[in-house]
Amino acid sequence: MLGRLIFGMLMGLFVGGLMGFGLVRLGFAAPGPLIAYLSAAVTGVLIGLVAGKPIWAKDAKIEAGMKAFVGALLGAGLMFAARRWLTMPVPFSLGALAAANESLNETANTGTIGGLAITSLASIAAVLGGFYEADNDPTEAQETPASATKKTAAGGKRIAAPDEGEELDEEQGSEAKK
Repeated sequence: MLGRLIFGMLMGLFVGGLMGFGLVRLGFAAPGPLIAYLSAAVTGVLIGLVAGKPIWAKDAKIEAGMKAFVGALLGAGLMFAARRWLTMPVPFSLGALAAANESLNETANTGTIGGLAITSLASIAAVLGGFYEADNDPTEAQETPASATKKTAAGGKRIAAPDEGEELDEEQGSEAKK
């Protein structure tokens, strides 16, 4: 489980970092509230589609869709938390990827972790990716309990243990024929 958690967090860092880098390239290194919340919702949708059981896996369309919907809501909520409480400045220079966020009344040129697109989206996606990946259990039994008891032969006929009543009927029928 710890390995899946770490893998999900790394996947989230990658997806969120790419989203943040895309916003920086569009000129939103320190986005305003509307852009920040919308980009966090889109990041939540993307990580919901790829983390845990991805959308391209067999029988995963509904699960991935639900994770994407919840990811959009959680992404926006986590963006609120990041902008509100992750107000510490970035400890190293990010160069062109950093700028002061005027909507958060930042004065430092380096920006804060919650105010920059690349750091806030990466941290949000890492939290969601870790949660979704740790929640996914790939060792779940593929067979349901009902299908595990019914075995089929190569011809597609059901092979099951006969009921007790069927055994008695067969024994009585064979004795009568003799």
